[in-house]
Amino acid sequence: MLVVHWSPVNNSKNILKNGINKGRNGVYCFPITGHVSLDRWWMKALKRFRKDGKRYNGFIFRVGERDLPAYFGHFMGATTNDEFDKSIKTLEDLGKEIQNTIIWRIGESTLQHAVEWLSKDHDFIKLGREELQKRPTLYKDTLTDAAFMEYILEDYQIVLNQSIDSNRIIRVIPPTEEFGRVLYKNKKQRYIEG
Repeated sequence: MLVVHWSPVNNSKNILKNGINKGRNGVYCFPITGHVSLDRWWMKALKRFRKDGKRYNGFIFRVGERDLPAYFGHFMGATTNDEFDKSIKTLEDLGKEIQNTIIWRIGESTLQHAVEWLSKDHDFIKLGREELQKRPTLYKDTLTDAAFMEYILEDYQIVLNQSIDSNRIIRVIPPTEEFGRVLYKNKKQRYIEG
């Protein structure tokens, strides 16, 4: 599973040389979904909530069994100041947790417009599985629906137990799409047009 860890741009040189050091609770990251807006959600959230004016780079790496145990869930109650359990022991379990979150939201969405949604407790996982039985392509369709995936996972995170060596970093996502040659090309084009 590929994940992204966001860190201020001024930490980039150190991370590329020494890796991602775990904090008090571990290494915070987010699963790569293939939806640009969702994969960059935490970058935007960090800029908005920290209000320190910093820009963030994303460091993509592959999670391995050696990084576990891990936590997967909503960020509330699993911030850098909180204490929480890392109950996920295998990559298979991590995959199931993410899958169950998606199924739970599918189940929840089946009742969102019904009056009974608020009136009693519901087993949304069960409702989601029933909906998937009726519509077998729904899970795959959900994975390709950027807006629904953002609703499902936008404020979820993975917290790993181990630091990440620099040689495991596959790619760096810059804070904007315009960087390097692209930025130069755009500046040159504006000069020609102006």
